[in-house]
Amino acid sequence: MNKQGVRIWGREFTMDVQYDCYTGEEILESQKEAVTELAASEYIIESALEKVKEYCLTLNREEIGTDKIENIFKYVAPKYLYVPRTEGRHVVSIMCNYKFDQEHGIAVVFEDKAFARIGKQDIIL
Repeated sequence: MNKQGVRIWGREFTMDVQYDCYTGEEILESQKEAVTELAASEYIIESALEKVKEYCLTLNREEIGTDKIENIFKYVAPKYLYVPRTEGRHVVSIMCNYKFDQEHGIAVVFEDKAFARIGKQDIIL
């Protein structure tokens, strides 16, 4: 497993990078490029912050106890980057633990230098 330094919502992380590859397969160049692009473009990750907050409030507003999340890290903890095997597209997901769903967590998915979607980690695995 590789590591990548990345700034996520104002904090620096050294994240493990998990590439979707079977034993004996090479990591695709598009997979490597996807990680490099995401790490170099803090604004792409920053653009997803409000979507992550909305997602948390939609699912767990009552438990959160407010209509505005000041510190997303109280509820969402980035754990690693997951890079599916895609050719011709650059897809990377920030896989996170989620305080209110420890089993499924959250995946914040980016595709071709833009936020794509958010959901349980099953949406990308």
